[in-house]
Amino acid sequence: MPRYYIDYCPRSYTKPKYDILAELFGEAVDDIKWAFLRLDEEYLAELLEDYGTKYGANAANYARKTYPKWARGRVNLSGQTMERLIELVPPYLSSSERYALLKKVLKLHRSISKYLVRINLYEPAQGFNELNTILGNLKQTDVLSYLPATVMKAATWLYNNDITAARTMLAQADQVENELIKAKAIQEIEQLKKLIVSEQVDSASYSVSMPSGCLTVETYTPFFHLKTFLPKSIARFF
Repeated sequence: MPRYYIDYCPRSYTKPKYDILAELFGEAVDDIKWAFLRLDEEYLAELLEDYGTKYGANAANYARKTYPKWARGRVNLSGQTMERLIELVPPYLSSSERYALLKKVLKLHRSISKYLVRINLYEPAQGFNELNTILGNLKQTDVLSYLPATVMKAATWLYNNDITAARTMLAQADQVENELIKAKAIQEIEQLKKLIVSEQVDSASYSVSMPSGCLTVETYTPFFHLKTFLPKSIARFF
C-alpha cells in the first residue's frame, strides 16, 4: 500500500510587537502604560487630541471609547497602541517620572566592556603594559551613545530639553563614580604589581567593575618553565 507524505512548512514566526517593545524599553513599557491609565482628565483629553492628530480621527475615537475598558483591565492594550503611547505619553509626565524612565531604558541597554589581563609571574612586564593601557582607556562616554537607533526613533522624547539635562546629570554622575573606582583600583593594582615583582605570590587575581567597564587580572606560571619547578628563592636567579 503506497504511503503518502505531506510536507508541512509552518508560516514564518513574527514576534509580537509588545515583545519587541519590551526588548527595547524593558520595564519602562509597563510604567508608561500605567501612567497613561492614570492621567487626569485634562491631560488625557490633550493626549487623545495629539493621538488623533498623529494617527487619525478613527484611531482617536477608538481610544476614547476603549479607554474605560483599558483602565478596568477588561481589554488589553495592543502592541500597536502601546507603541504609540511610548511616543506620546512621556511628555505628559513630570520631569522626575521621565528621568526614571530614562534610567530604566539606559540600564537595559548599557553594554559593559569586559577586559581580561593575564600576567606571567616570571615575566610580568608585558602584562603590566597591557594593564596600564586598559586602565588609561577606561573612560565613561555619553550615556545615550549605546542606545540602539530603534529606541531613539521610537521615543523622540529622549531628545527633549529636560531629558537632555538629565542625560548630562547621569553622565556626570557616572564619570565621578568611574573616576573614584578607577583611582582606588589603580592603587590596589600597584600593590599587586609590587607583590608580583617581589615574587611573594604563587598566584593572584583581581577584579573591579565600574561604569566604563569590568577589568579582571589573573596571574599565571608558564608550563614547562624551568622556574616552575624551582623554589622561588632559587628561581629568581634564572
